[in-house]
Amino acid sequence: MSQEKRLYALGGWALISSGLLFLSRAFLEFMAGPPPTDGAEIIAWVKSHTLVLSLANEALFFAVMSLVPAAVALYSSLAGAHRTKAVLGCGIIGIVAPVLAMLDIVHGRLVFPVYGIRVADPAVAELIVAVFYGGLHATDELMAVATLVLSLAMRRSAYGAPVAYFGFATAVFDFVGAYPYLIGPIPTLVCHMVFAAWFVAVGWILRRME
Repeated sequence: MSQEKRLYALGGWALISSGLLFLSRAFLEFMAGPPPTDGAEIIAWVKSHTLVLSLANEALFFAVMSLVPAAVALYSSLAGAHRTKAVLGCGIIGIVAPVLAMLDIVHGRLVFPVYGIRVADPAVAELIVAVFYGGLHATDELMAVATLVLSLAMRRSAYGAPVAYFGFATAVFDFVGAYPYLIGPIPTLVCHMVFAAWFVAVGWILRRME
């Protein structure tokens, strides 16, 4: 197996794994429900959903880590014929990944104690929730742009038109899903499911490329 084919296989499986992990996180967050707006209620919400929120935090961490080889392989598969779009799309993913990693660390302060220290101040809990979900809003919008640009590059490539047009639809769902507080839990879950499905579809093709 050539080095390039190994990269595609690694990146494809990483993208599939990332999609499934993002999907798992979406279901876990759906189970926990949206966070309350009052600090004291947030602390009570965390206590009653500690396991679910902890699992969601871990799922997000590994989903983000999987984006690294996935983005490299995606760039390699598209750069030959669509370098500009590949740079822009994969570059945005390269920006989103560390932002998501930092947001995950912030979110972890709600559910994981450090040296036995837990968030007990309602004002701090409100800040963490505001930063985390506000950050997710921004990364969802960035991923909408990345998905759109990469899908444009995929139209006349080994990925094929069906995956590209699926990507166009996914970009719309990504953008709509950036507003969970406006559309509600069920539509938000649907948006995340579409996002994950596109990752899996692209990864499945990527892993088989020569």
